[in-house]
Amino acid sequence: MTAMNSGDELPPTASQATRTMPRFGDPLSWSVPIMRLGGTTVRVHALLLATIVVLLMRAGWFAGDIGFFLGPIPAAIFLSGLCGVVFIHETANLIVLRRLGGDLPEIILQPLGGLENGISPPDWRSTLVAAMTGPMVTMLCVLFAIIALYLGSGTILIPDPFTFSGVYSPGVAESAWLESVYLVGIAAMLVSVANLLPVAPFRGQLILEAILRPRLGPAASRRATHRVGIATAILLAGAGVLSLQLVLVLIAMLSATMLQREHQRFREIGEVVGGSDSQVVDIRLDAILDQQEAAEQDAAAARAAIRRSEAQANEEALLNQILEKIARQGIEALDANERKLLEAATTRQRAKSPADDPQPFD
Repeated sequence: MTAMNSGDELPPTASQATRTMPRFGDPLSWSVPIMRLGGTTVRVHALLLATIVVLLMRAGWFAGDIGFFLGPIPAAIFLSGLCGVVFIHETANLIVLRRLGGDLPEIILQPLGGLENGISPPDWRSTLVAAMTGPMVTMLCVLFAIIALYLGSGTILIPDPFTFSGVYSPGVAESAWLESVYLVGIAAMLVSVANLLPVAPFRGQLILEAILRPRLGPAASRRATHRVGIATAILLAGAGVLSLQLVLVLIAMLSATMLQREHQRFREIGEVVGGSDSQVVDIRLDAILDQQEAAEQDAAAARAAIRRSEAQANEEALLNQILEKIARQGIEALDANERKLLEAATTRQRAKSPADDPQPFD
């Protein structure tokens, strides 16, 4: 979930930087820090570490078995590609999010992306762009993989995220490089498709919320997205059980954990804002958010006015210095920059409307 800032919810109750001991009710706490990236702490979630261990063990145990397509080396390549794609996905999201006015204090890497959405930009359009950045970047990785496979094998191969059998396709199996490209393409496809799901912790949730926000308002759109997420998690679990796809079941379990965290968050917001009815809570929360947004706009306008005044004062001081230099040494003593500044000021003065000049008294 995101912190409240002109269009978002209440701030977290505890600092993310002080997360030390894992807590059962907080899935974000089951992670370890590995590095800092421009002021953002990058953490690896226990689920990603477990995925790496399980896949490597399974690849070693079933090596040569037709029931599992990956041997130890291909499994290691796939996991390396998956970690790289997830890191690229989250880094791209961080860069765009900050440029649009949001922030991401932590990046918590899980097998299919990140667990933390951070602080959304103030308007829904910027939120939509930021949410779509990660899936678009990873889909570009898939496109590059398809192009590389075509150039190397002469066959159009689309990485299938549900099976690794394409590794043994003609033209790919004979080349270790193309095999690696195909495995990385599968990883990128998995991350891209998963992050379009309208359920936490994937970016599809933020995309749907941003689309609904202009019509429903910030609080109601978040609650509606939460309900869609619950339905999506149930459908994923059912589809995974019926089709015997363990990946879908694991995604549903991860989503259920994050949905429970969101539900607890809604309860905390209701206690802070006041009111037992969800519609009353949403109305009050939207009113608080509108007040915050108006205050931030007023503050931004005041800062802009101060900057304009300071710039005008600096320009007038420079012009006075130029005029004094002309009086002492003549206009020929001006350098190129001084001439350019004087010409610009003269042009603006000539372009002023007569209505802007003070009128003499009759």
